[in-house]
Amino acid sequence: MTRDRGTAAVEMAIALLVLLLIVLGTYEYGTAFVDRNAMANAAREGARAGAAAGDFDPAGPDNDADCVVIEAAAGALQGMQGNTVEELWIYQSDVAGTVSGTRQVYRSPVGSETVHLNCGGSAWHRATAGWPPANRPLGSNQWLGVKLIVDHTWKTGFAIWNGTTTWEEDVIMRLEPAAG
Repeated sequence: MTRDRGTAAVEMAIALLVLLLIVLGTYEYGTAFVDRNAMANAAREGARAGAAAGDFDPAGPDNDADCVVIEAAAGALQGMQGNTVEELWIYQSDVAGTVSGTRQVYRSPVGSETVHLNCGGSAWHRATAGWPPANRPLGSNQWLGVKLIVDHTWKTGFAIWNGTTTWEEDVIMRLEPAAG
């Protein structure tokens, strides 16, 4: 009789451990799924805004088409907590989504790096300047791509779910026809 109670306690401990792993795994993958969907939506929103903005530049470099893209993508990323946008690319693409070699790459400034854009209260450093908004006229039949590179931070830090994972998401859209 005493032996049976000890066996039940050991079985209960093993069952609780397995249950804990299932619950933590479900939570981690559930939040990762939500964050990944938010990231895909942000890239889509940025590309959509960029395709409509084209070569928009009403008031100089702090309010151009790149800011429109960045603000649209950042707005869609509001729900992602604890993740870091490492880079945002705005690039010229072909219909297959291949980067044609010209791209604007932005990231948060590190140390004393120059701030090139202030968009929606966030400072951005232009790491490469290959496809400025002036070269994106509406109606040009060009394809605009937006790529987000995000470091996803695992929430629980338990077992294999610790540290960060880098995710990339690309979306391309054709520049809108010129208004007129």
